[in-house]
Amino acid sequence: MTLERMGEFELDNSIYEIKKLLVKYDLTPNQVKVYLYLSKIGTRTASDISKALKIPRTETYHLLNTLQQKGIIFSVFDKPTKFNALEIDQSIGILVNNEKNRISELESGKETIVNLWKGIPKYVDNKEMPDDNKFQILQGKNSVLAKLEQMVRESTENILVLGTEADFKKFYNTGFTDLLKKTKSDLKILTDCPNKRTRVFEDVPSKKIKKIDDINREEFCFIVKDDNEVIFFITNSELKNMIAIWTDSKTFVITLRSLFNLIWEKAHHVDESNAASLLGSEITYEHRLREIEQEKMILGYLQNNFNLSENEFQVEKNIKIQ
Repeated sequence: MTLERMGEFELDNSIYEIKKLLVKYDLTPNQVKVYLYLSKIGTRTASDISKALKIPRTETYHLLNTLQQKGIIFSVFDKPTKFNALEIDQSIGILVNNEKNRISELESGKETIVNLWKGIPKYVDNKEMPDDNKFQILQGKNSVLAKLEQMVRESTENILVLGTEADFKKFYNTGFTDLLKKTKSDLKILTDCPNKRTRVFEDVPSKKIKKIDDINREEFCFIVKDDNEVIFFITNSELKNMIAIWTDSKTFVITLRSLFNLIWEKAHHVDESNAASLLGSEITYEHRLREIEQEKMILGYLQNNFNLSENEFQVEKNIKIQ
């Protein structure tokens, strides 16, 4: 491939997809461009790379140095120095190992940091701060999953989950779904899933799952842990862009728990026959109206207190309720 055809190379759909994927391996967009260029073009000088990719020469040297440190390109001793890239399968293996080593270093440093922190005296009296009513904004795959997994692992009493089948599929094949299936807490799941034997719930006993018939709850998803913590999802986007609120606010937790119990009491298990579902006919019209009014009040409370746009949220910030 000649330098003149580099523009076509950049516009290739496969290259575009590869770029998006490689960024997940702790590479910047420009680092990806340099690596892919060398992978397909072969040995080149820094000047060649700078001209072909239209990246300033100073930045190009910095990119090359960083990629060498990561171990996915190498230099060829010549005048001037030239560079080339490892095969992509080797490079991905190296990048994965780099991330594993980084995580291992972070884990090993945890105890040291905690001990050092405990040795620092407190300069502010926090006695007047409440023990609950904390709110934390969670955004993106890693922060949401980390909190979900922590809640399930630490649960000792009950886990209440309400969400659609589409909500749960986003978490399939993650540590969270495995922990959820193995929990020793009293697990209850409310979902619109019509078939218990979907892959998401294949290992969950039928008695722990009930079906939601109300299609108006399609974008309503929350998880309550031990009646003292809750995660409430406020977007219906892909997992990587998901935004959720975690809180230990007693008022908020009790509100969602009450809503869950209200729906659970009248819902039917997903594998119940149509005949069993006729039991619902015993509910009087007036009683059902009162239930609907209760649900409207609860949902109204949530909407009034958390009807904020995504731009108003600041990621990883705790909000204290005075």
